[in-house]
Amino acid sequence: MQVLPEGRLAYGMQLPVQSQSTMYAEAWEADAGPADLVDIARAADRAGFAYVAACDHVAIPHRLADAMSTVWYDPVATLAHLAAVTERVRLLSHVAIVGLRHPLVTAKQYATLDHLSGGR
Repeated sequence: MQVLPEGRLAYGMQLPVQSQSTMYAEAWEADAGPADLVDIARAADRAGFAYVAACDHVAIPHRLADAMSTVWYDPVATLAHLAAVTERVRLLSHVAIVGLRHPLVTAKQYATLDHLSGGR
């Protein structure tokens, strides 16, 4: 949830499928894939959601793999894919593990996503 400058509330969602931590993933997500992710993003777009969000983990420590799962789609690639199949919903990475990413490469990736998505 976010408060817009004019004081209205805006609702968004963490995308399922994109990260499958056993702490919050639903059982159906284990068999879901890119087409399901597209369907969900398009539904959020049509329903007027303000944003869809992805989260980031470059690698999961072995000791946490059972609890967190090792399925974590890259947020920039995922959001770029969804930008191409949605029209207005904003694209958000609400977790970025910056210590494991080069800052110039990360800046270029997100700047490219911003430009190609029309600022979403």
